[in-house]
Amino acid sequence: QLQSLLPFITPFSGGVAGGLAAVSSQMIVVPMDVISQKQMVMNDSTYKHRGSALHVVKSVVANDGWSGIYRGFGLSLFTSLPAGSIWWATYAGCKDQMNAVQNTTFDSIPALGRQGIIQVSSAFSAALAASILTQPLDTIKTRLQVKGGASKVSSKSAMVVSVFKELTASSGLSGMYQGLLPRVTHMGVWGSILSAAFEYLKVVSRKDYNA
Repeated sequence: QLQSLLPFITPFSGGVAGGLAAVSSQMIVVPMDVISQKQMVMNDSTYKHRGSALHVVKSVVANDGWSGIYRGFGLSLFTSLPAGSIWWATYAGCKDQMNAVQNTTFDSIPALGRQGIIQVSSAFSAALAASILTQPLDTIKTRLQVKGGASKVSSKSAMVVSVFKELTASSGLSGMYQGLLPRVTHMGVWGSILSAAFEYLKVVSRKDYNA
């Protein structure tokens, strides 16, 4: 029974790692976004006197508490957490399966070329899976950001349901997938570069450790 679960271990561990990475990155990115957004709406005189990041942080904490620094954190995780988990799970699973058959399927291609094909194929497969599964969430998130405080619905979960109903009523389920192709392309290119850097660092780290 344990043997039958082995093919799922790599995707599962990749998904967990991707989810943790998404949460960790948003804990850094969200405060930076809050600070930069506050700075962007300042006029010139205000920016000159109170436009430093430290002043902005002090102002936000004084008015809203430390939670103000993480305003929008939940909405950011709404898409980044599932997208990160799905992307890394799919990438790890595809790469693992393609590595297992590379000597028989790609035996006529040089080793470096095989690794390139495997990485790019895995990255775009991961981008396709993550985009298809999370595009509706991204569409809802964007609509929520645009609506901002204009919505009369108080509960966040009720707001999500309200936006979903509006979109499906006006455009059907296809409305949830507007902008899918650009997102697949973006995630595929971004993932190819990221995975290449990740795999290179793994090789370098292994060499340093063995040395």
